[in-house]
Amino acid sequence: MGEMEESITIRMGKEDTQTMDDFMVEIGVKSRSRFIRDAIIGYINLKKEGANGAGNGIFVRFKEVQMEAIRLMVEQGVAFDEEEFVRKCTMDRIVTKESEVEAANRALAMAQKTSAMK
Repeated sequence: MGEMEESITIRMGKEDTQTMDDFMVEIGVKSRSRFIRDAIIGYINLKKEGANGAGNGIFVRFKEVQMEAIRLMVEQGVAFDEEEFVRKCTMDRIVTKESEVEAANRALAMAQKTSAMK
């Protein structure tokens, strides 16, 4: 982090605040600041995707402790950002090391075959 953080103030009605608090309890988020930061970033990303026409994706909610663990992994340089970290973890489950090795072997065999024909 290292950079100076800026504070902002928002005003919300009691009903909106209660709705937010209820939802935070439901998903296990304890910090309003963290919740609002995540909501703002999620909103920005959603709008950017809409502007680019890239609406094919999912939005995944994590509990506060899970988000903090991911944030700390990013901070330690494991990934560029939280989204990349989640994407990498997902792809590691979908594309196993074995299937990666098999694909590399097939690609090499095809390249050798193509090279031999020249």
